[in-house]
Amino acid sequence: MIIASLLISGVLLAAMIGIAVYGAVTLPADARVPIHFGIGTYNNFASKTVGLIIWAAAGALVFGIFAAISAHAITSNHPGSSSVRLIIMPILLAVLAVAEWGAISVARRNATLSPQ
Repeated sequence: MIIASLLISGVLLAAMIGIAVYGAVTLPADARVPIHFGIGTYNNFASKTVGLIIWAAAGALVFGIFAAISAHAITSNHPGSSSVRLIIMPILLAVLAVAEWGAISVARRNATLSPQ
């Protein structure tokens, strides 16, 4: 079960990196990417490069933290390893991937609205 969670999460992390690459290729150079800090609306905009790196780095951070927790559960052979913990990582990464896609959409929309 832990291995399946790690594999699914790895695929989602790769998707997040792919979304960032897609944004880097398709967004105009002067695009501003929204960065989301907490619950609610996007409240900060960063340059295209910085914004896309932050989104991918957030996914890598979530993956790293939960992978370390999972590795500890495997090596310690802890019988109380919660299955909820195994489900959280893929769900968080999926939410981050969808939010990253939305941020790129907002950046694209704002770039087309700005005067040339």
